Amino acid sequence: MDNTPKPEEAIRLLEAKLGNVRGRLTASDAAAMTGLPLGTAHDALQVLMNRFICRLQVTESGEVLFDFGSSLRRRGEKTLGDYLHEAGVFLWKAFTIGFKIWITVMLVVYFVIFVLLLLALMFGGRDNKKGIKLGWLGDLFADLFWISSRNMAIVHAMDSGGYRHKAYRQKKRRGGEVENKKRLVQSVYDFVFGPARPDYDMFANEKEVAAWLRGNSGLLTMTELVALAGWTYDEASERMADYLTRFKGDAEITDDGVLIGDFQRMLAAGDARFEEGKVELFWDEYEAPYEMTGNDSGRNAAIIGVNAFNLGFAALILFSPDLRIQLESLLYEFGIGTGVVYTALGVIPLLFSLLFFAVPVARFIPVRRRESARKKRNERRRVLRHVFARQGRAVSLEALLEDVNRDDSRKMTAKELHRILEELLPLYGGRTDLDDGGTVLYRFDRIERENAVAVEVRQKRGGNAILGDVIFDTRGASD
Repeated sequence: MDNTPKPEEAIRLLEAKLGNVRGRLTASDAAAMTGLPLGTAHDALQVLMNRFICRLQVTESGEVLFDFGSSLRRRGEKTLGDYLHEAGVFLWKAFTIGFKIWITVMLVVYFVIFVLLLLALMFGGRDNKKGIKLGWLGDLFADLFWISSRNMAIVHAMDSGGYRHKAYRQKKRRGGEVENKKRLVQSVYDFVFGPARPDYDMFANEKEVAAWLRGNSGLLTMTELVALAGWTYDEASERMADYLTRFKGDAEITDDGVLIGDFQRMLAAGDARFEEGKVELFWDEYEAPYEMTGNDSGRNAAIIGVNAFNLGFAALILFSPDLRIQLESLLYEFGIGTGVVYTALGVIPLLFSLLFFAVPVARFIPVRRRESARKKRNERRRVLRHVFARQGRAVSLEALLEDVNRDDSRKMTAKELHRILEELLPLYGGRTDLDDGGTVLYRFDRIERENAVAVEVRQKRGGNAILGDVIFDTRGASD
């Protein structure tokens, strides 16, 4: 009697068992755990890998390990942390929009009101034949709704470390040309919330991988994923499982024990013309700096001065009865009562001015932390560029330091490079050796091995030629 289960039954049986599994398992483990035939268990694991988040790893013997984590989590399923993060982003965005409107009304309009009141108190009764033109206030509100990512140009800038990154630059409302100088109102917004950072396509990595596959025989290794996105090998193993699902690929294990994703379906192309994703290696994608304001010191001083004036004048109205009586007398003929003066000219602008200063103060420590982390990531990019340029082969600290400091970025010290290499070794399959003279050599065997295997497999496959030299552009680094 044939008791071999149907594929759907095998999948359900294995899925029920996986909920109690902790750690990595092979197809043989799945067969032993369920009693399924080995081939059936392997096929069921492949299907479940497509349904649930899974990391793939390969042992030295070439066996594939499937790691579903401590619990099964469907691909695309959001966790409580994801929902809380989205809620936080939404609330912050709503607060930002609302406070920008308040800024437009309070900071500038109240400043004008307070100046006029001060002049009225000083020169009360004198005629002003010239009048005051306030039509420019309309531009402030126009800027509020005009300035957004849709109306900003993406340009390349250089940070203090010499790293080239993408940045926003305002466009003019008429003509669409890029403005050379930031408008005052935008400087005020940036003082409170910080300058806008370029929006990145949430599917940028996926489009980049698709472009890579279509230009490289439909083959992809873990090392190439690392080069494309900078993930560690642990992270790349999870992403490889995701791409095998997303792009209908097959996982193949070479005789050298290297896992290669084979995505032949991605090579099918029609005659339509469209803009594909751009392949840009990890170390060519330096991050933009996290800045407090992005303004020069003079503009920040002017903004602080205006808000400090509002804060001081509102405080005087609240805590100086004599001044408040004078203002009430001055505004009485306009029908403005005592309570209005106290609330509209005292309480509200005082609270606003305090909040105006409080938001950037609250941002200070998080911005500093993010900027510190960004600098470390950019330094890691810079070092990985030259590690990959040498194909992961053994190199001394001195030789690699010479490579790293050959570019136009800030010169790195031997101590900094040593720290970064020590961080990279466990993440990217590296180790240290000693040469005959006792010099410490850093080598990344996995990078060297997988790159060599990828070149060999592509040669056998035909189509695209050897692409290793293009992948790991030396940019002047010596072998």
